Amino acid sequence: MPKAAMSDIVCSIARTLDVVGERWTPLILRDLFVGVNRFEDIRRDLGIASNVLTARLDALRQDGIVEARAYQTNPVRHEYVLTEQGRDLYPVLTMLISWGDKWLAGPAGPPALVVHRDCGHPTSGVVVCRDCGAPLTADNVYWRHGPGAQRGPGTMLIGDHLESAP
Repeated sequence: MPKAAMSDIVCSIARTLDVVGERWTPLILRDLFVGVNRFEDIRRDLGIASNVLTARLDALRQDGIVEARAYQTNPVRHEYVLTEQGRDLYPVLTMLISWGDKWLAGPAGPPALVVHRDCGHPTSGVVVCRDCGAPLTADNVYWRHGPGAQRGPGTMLIGDHLESAP
């Protein structure tokens, strides 16, 4: 039985999960970000069934996250390239990696390091305020109603917990 779409929930998290919340999708995106972009290479890397990978790549293409570019004509073969919208998911993956490295890495440490090209040092994701650059944590932010806020499925109670502007 297919899962119900979350696009009717007035919540950016729910709507984002509709696009990237399937369990294989972040791993496919990870492969694309590191340069594994041909169908068979992704399939072999992840050990994913061809039909599942086809379905995920088709969905990502329909959602504007990737585009398919033919690199061979007989038979037709495609490579998958992240669009601007897809590349904008990089911080999301970086934060998943950072959390996993902190809480789930084995005793030997993280399986891969993210290295900043400009300085050559390993780095990790950090969420900062877009205006002042200070690090953001669960303890130094609050949530308030946005211009698109409304009660509905998935948001019946959360609005009562959002703060008013100080």
